[in-house]
Amino acid sequence: MHPASFISKAVPVSVSTLITVALLLAWPFSQATQKTALHLNGTQADPFEASPGKPVVLVFVRTDCPISNRYAPLIQRISSQYAAKVGFWLVYPGKTTSAEKIRQHESDYGYKLPALRDPQHALVIQAQVQVTPEAAVFDANHRLVYHGRIDNLYEDVGRARPAATTHELDDAIQAALTGKTPPPNTPAVGCYIADLE
Repeated sequence: MHPASFISKAVPVSVSTLITVALLLAWPFSQATQKTALHLNGTQADPFEASPGKPVVLVFVRTDCPISNRYAPLIQRISSQYAAKVGFWLVYPGKTTSAEKIRQHESDYGYKLPALRDPQHALVIQAQVQVTPEAAVFDANHRLVYHGRIDNLYEDVGRARPAATTHELDDAIQAALTGKTPPPNTPAVGCYIADLE
């Protein structure tokens, strides 16, 4: 049979049927490759969906980073100060950091704010961060307006000032709340996030 005659005698298929088949074939692949952050109980987490119409602050930390740990009191204070106005989250980007280890870390350092695991680096990529501790501030429309250091306490690894003289995270949150210009993105000093893609 000539190929053209086979085509002309084929059963007609509607466009909607083809779309349905394509979506069904793509569904398992999209589910398998979807990147998402996780609550400590293992369920998928979306900090933006949890804070509609509010700025969102993500602070990336590691349990084993001394610089992250030194910032714990300040992170807790800032999160408490803005609790009613912004969604504030700790994000642990370690691929092998367990929920139990995170809960212990929160207890050890007095954290009272919600924590997320980001083993697939979905939030790391969205926030454009590279080290811990590093902060990312998103405005009420959830557009990234600042990412970088919390303040300038550390000039370099192992070199800290007696006290910070600039306060980028606080300034960025104020800017997100008021619509003013945020501070420029400023590289953070700390522990590099492993396996950045």
